[in-house]
Amino acid sequence: MSLFETFLELDIPTVEKENVFNATSLSNFSFAKVAINNDGYPVVLISSVPDGTHLLQKNIRLTYIELFHNVECSVSEKSSAKLSRFSVIVFKSTERHLQSYFLEIAELLLTKLTARTTQKELLTAFNSFVEIFRALSQPPSKTVQGLWSELFVIENSTDPMVLINHWHRIPEEKFDFNADGEKIEVKSSTSMNRIHIFSSDQLNPPDDKEVLIASVFTKQSSTGISIYGLIERLSNKNIKEELLDKLMTLVSRTLGNSLEQSLKIKYDYELAKESLRYYSHRDISKIERINIPERVSEVKYKSDLTETEAINPNELNSNSLFGAL
Repeated sequence: MSLFETFLELDIPTVEKENVFNATSLSNFSFAKVAINNDGYPVVLISSVPDGTHLLQKNIRLTYIELFHNVECSVSEKSSAKLSRFSVIVFKSTERHLQSYFLEIAELLLTKLTARTTQKELLTAFNSFVEIFRALSQPPSKTVQGLWSELFVIENSTDPMVLINHWHRIPEEKFDFNADGEKIEVKSSTSMNRIHIFSSDQLNPPDDKEVLIASVFTKQSSTGISIYGLIERLSNKNIKEELLDKLMTLVSRTLGNSLEQSLKIKYDYELAKESLRYYSHRDISKIERINIPERVSEVKYKSDLTETEAINPNELNSNSLFGAL
């Protein structure tokens, strides 16, 4: 049972006091509990071995998340209440998609800890966890459609871990996936036409580099799959923890303060799957670099791929990025 499913079985405490929780212990993480507070918010309670580190730790209050250390809590579990000290992570939202997203990330945090985790080790694990949620106060750096399309390519690949490993660290990078000699740029269209905007650099890489353009049609659909739905699919594919951590961090960093609304938007998965095509940068009409004046930069233009012949990535004999498609 997932942390979110466990959380949904909990009732809101009837005692309206601070730091009063109904909770369930986690069989996979004996040092932690999933809980619910008086506001109906999901809470993760983590116990640790005291080493005095908590005296140096600052409590954190962000838009969606609050984190407190060494808190005395009244925890009710199976009708039995007990006072104990925990580090307390509160996610301040009653929106189910966001709650599920939070608890998915919280589980990644718990996998980094042990039953004898010290307060210092807990602090180290918290740092990357908090950064994911700190990004939610920033403006988005890419459209929902663009991020969904990249996640779709990852989920639709034969080896998602390879693609996540080579996924851009920041959304503004030149290519979406970069393995040095092999690069992939994802382009999406809502008009059902393969007319995409390219930067000159994307279609004019050095001679020893190969670029594949993934072209996909995207259409919003109430019965489609959301960004979170794609994340759930990837979570079920035995992705390494550090790569899931990277994925969650990039999603939060990309969507920023639009995350709450963005996770509700769904796209037609079958349309995307049927329309997905790959093209070599060598076959796409472009402005050759030699025709761009020396002091002109950041050149962008539209190119129509309708008549361009698609290629099969499996026929490229690649042992790197292209071989994972």
